[in-house]
Amino acid sequence: MAAQLWCDGLVERVLVSGGEYTETGQCEAYDMGEALVAQDVPKSRIILETRAANTGENVVFSMELLKELGIYEAVQLVIAVGSVSASRRYIMTLERYWPEVIKMIAPANKYPVSVADWPLHAEFACEVLDEWGKIQPYLTAGYVHELNSETCPIID
Repeated sequence: MAAQLWCDGLVERVLVSGGEYTETGQCEAYDMGEALVAQDVPKSRIILETRAANTGENVVFSMELLKELGIYEAVQLVIAVGSVSASRRYIMTLERYWPEVIKMIAPANKYPVSVADWPLHAEFACEVLDEWGKIQPYLTAGYVHELNSETCPIID
């Protein structure tokens, strides 16, 4: 999805964030960066954040990195790319830590059924319900902020 956004000319840079190690022995960010390069995103347009271990850290550490690179102030729009079942949590996390940017989501569906049919696929349904169960505890802990029509307008 991120590579498609690049290829369509919708983004100037792609920031990938993730410090957890994968089966390859590399950080998630390195694996994602290599996948982007394989899909024709120039390495010079990819920013890697390699410390984050959760969604909040993805946002906070990415913001810090953009400040270090001197490009934070230029960012007006963030398009979060990730699992469709976690989309709401991604946007709520961005709203918590980076309320001043326009936030969009480009959800990826890894399941062989449409998003509308999530209840019909056991693994998809389990993932959606797991994500739903995280929202209230994360709100209570202050990890995310609720969305409303002002902070997250819905376009018909």
